[in-house]
This record gives sequence, structure tokens and C-alpha cells, in this order.
Amino acid sequence: MADVKIALKIVSDLKNFISICLTDPLLLNLFRNSKTHFTRDRKLNFERLVLLIAKMCKRTLSVELEGFFGELGKKISCSVSAFSQQRSKLSPLFFLVWNRVLCESFLRHAPGDTRRWMGYRLIAVDGSNLALVNTPSLQAHFGGQSNQNSSFVQAKTFYHYDVLNDLVTHSCIAPYRTSELTLASHWIEELPVDSIAIYDRYYSTFKMFALHSWQESERKFVIRAKDSLKFVKKFLKTGKVSQVIELAPTQASISGLRQSGFATDSSTRIRIRLVRVELQSTTEVIATNLWQEEGFENDMFGDLYFRRWGVETNISKLKNTMQMESFSGLTVESVEQDFYATVMMSNLHSILIRDAQVRLDRDTSTKKYPQKVNGNKSFGKLKENLIAIFFKNREGEILRELTAYFLKDTLPIRKGRSFPRQLKTSNKKCKHRTYTNYKPA
Repeated sequence: MADVKIALKIVSDLKNFISICLTDPLLLNLFRNSKTHFTRDRKLNFERLVLLIAKMCKRTLSVELEGFFGELGKKISCSVSAFSQQRSKLSPLFFLVWNRVLCESFLRHAPGDTRRWMGYRLIAVDGSNLALVNTPSLQAHFGGQSNQNSSFVQAKTFYHYDVLNDLVTHSCIAPYRTSELTLASHWIEELPVDSIAIYDRYYSTFKMFALHSWQESERKFVIRAKDSLKFVKKFLKTGKVSQVIELAPTQASISGLRQSGFATDSSTRIRIRLVRVELQSTTEVIATNLWQEEGFENDMFGDLYFRRWGVETNISKLKNTMQMESFSGLTVESVEQDFYATVMMSNLHSILIRDAQVRLDRDTSTKKYPQKVNGNKSFGKLKENLIAIFFKNREGEILRELTAYFLKDTLPIRKGRSFPRQLKTSNKKCKHRTYTNYKPA
């Protein structure tokens, strides 16, 4: 069980990484934009700066700064201008690496607690768009879209999400016009070797099938195939539940694979398995390299593909509960800092509520419905205590208090409910907006 002791070890690893950065100039150089940065003792030194950004400033910056120094027990504060100058010295890469430290720390300290499906980690892969404020610098870097009335600045984000362990194992933010297929194919090597990657129908291309299969260590995949594909139509006509076929590449696939360094021509073939999944209102076809002789039976794939929905839920958490689109700066670097810091904080939140959720899952009381931790309130409580966790020498006591709080106010899990997907209108001003069922905690 992921108890408080394991959470304490993970927090300790995160704190130690900051300490190592401060004592190793070569490592620090990776995260600062000049060798002269973070060499003087300032109010906002390296350690305080990264914690302030991780705390996710969503209110007026002057108020956030006063509150931050108050939590540190300092009577002094710093100006908004000083904060902006300090953060311009910090590379967003720090938060990307810090998140990797967190994920690796979890795997190291809780190997028996890592949830798996038939021995595999389930990684749902998907992308999303982020609305940004329309400024010249953000427009020039990220781009967006426009019509006869206005223009919108947006960024493309991409995630590898471990659906069973509630962790974003990899993320990136890129210009809006970057294709999700391009990002997916570029980051296949980031998928753990012991994982199954799950994709929706947008990713059902010969190139994606091939890149997973042709890695030095094959990556397993489950991809919902488009109904319009010829081999899908042909398979459905057979009436079979499962069939192994050989696919030939299109000219676009040949070109794309050559760009990725794979010699391919019209004689190249790839072997995949198609599985029919019957749902209440539709029939889905799954393309995969999970073979029946390896123990992957036909009736497993409906539930397996459904687990992909976890990445959609996590993106909603990032955008709504954690207000990812409410950025604390208007520069490219500040947007990237906030993005990667939000992903890291989402993972830290998932780990800290884990023990409470395990206890709720094991609760045999007579409550009508199973219970889950209130994600919104628990994240708000984590933000309140973040500075104390990292700066005060009583982490164990604070984590136990947090776990007790998470157990106190829970939400019921009503299984079997479904709701039609409601398409929201575009956010014309490109500023953060939470939907009616979300209020920031």
C-alpha cells in the first residue's frame, strides 16, 4: 500500500533534487539561461522560485507574492517585476525533469504498489489544445487560428498518462499547428517497455503500427481503427470477432517512415490483429499487436480500450480543477513553466491522495456507494500546505494531517452513469474559464 512513508520518500527525493541542483553547477546550468544566474542570494532564490511557480499562482501576483513570503515566515516580500525578472532566468526544462524524478521515485519506492494490467502498465496517449492570451510573443511562437472577426492564440499539448496509477509519465507543449500524430510518433521511445499504449481512432495509421513494432524493444499498442479504412470495412464484412492481417503501406506512410529513419517501400508488410468490440450503439474495431496466443482473449479488448478515457478525465482535471489555462505570465517561457509545473503538481497530488483512496477502497462500512477522495478540495488543501511540506522539517506530520483531511470529506462513486458529451463554445477572449461544475479550491 502506498502509505505516508512512501509519499514521504517521494517528497524527500523532490527536495533532494533541488539541493543537488544548487550544489552541482553542471546540473544547474541545464536549468538556468546563463551561468551567472542564481549565483547571488536574493529574496527569490532558485529554491523559492521553483516552489512559487509550482504553487501555481492563479490570483493577482502581488497578492500571491505576499502570501508566499508570509508562509515562509518572512516579513519581506518582492515586487511583481522582480518575480518576472527571476523567472526569466529559469528554464521550463526544470519542471519537466522534476516530474520525471517524481515518477521514477514512485516506481522505485513503491514497486509492489504500481498497478498493472496483465503485467503491463497502461499508458493512454492523447493531445489537447490550450487557449492562451493573445499577445504578439505568444502568437509568434505558438500560433493559433483566426477568422474574419478575431484571432485566437492556442498551443498544442500532448500526454502519456498511466491510467491505473494516475500519473502523467510524459508531457510536452508545442505550437498549435503541430500535428498530434507527429508528437505521438516522435515520443514513442518515451513509452515504457513494459507498457501498452492506448490510442483513439485518430492514430490508426500504418506509420503508428510500424513505429511501435519496429522499436529496438517492441512497444505494445491498442488503437481504435477508423471505420472508413478499407481493411476495417473488409474485416467487418467477414463477421469474424478477431483476425490477423498483413497491411501494406500507403505512399504517405512510406514517406513518413523514411523521415523517421526506417527504410520502407511498397513491398513492406506489417502484421496486426483486428478485434471486433460490440457496444450498445456501435461496433468498434481495435488494431493491436497483442496476440491471442500470448493470452490476450477477444473479450478483453472492450474493457481495455475503455480505460483510455482516463486521459480525457486527467486533461479535464488539468484544465478545470487546476486551472492550467490561467497562466501567471505572458511570455513563452512563463507559459511553458506553468504548463510543466501544473503536470508535476497533478502527479504529486495523485500520489499524496493515494493512501487515502486505498483506505476508502478497503472500507467495508454500510455506505450505499463506494467513496473516492474529493479531488478539488484535496488539491486546494495541498496548495495550502505545499510550502510547509518543502520548507518545514515536519513533512511526516503534515502528510498524515493531509491524509486525515482527504478521508474526512469524500464523494460517492455512482457506477453505470453516462452523460452525452456537450461541446462547449469557443473561448473567444482566450482567457481561463472554468465550467459550471468546477469551482477552484
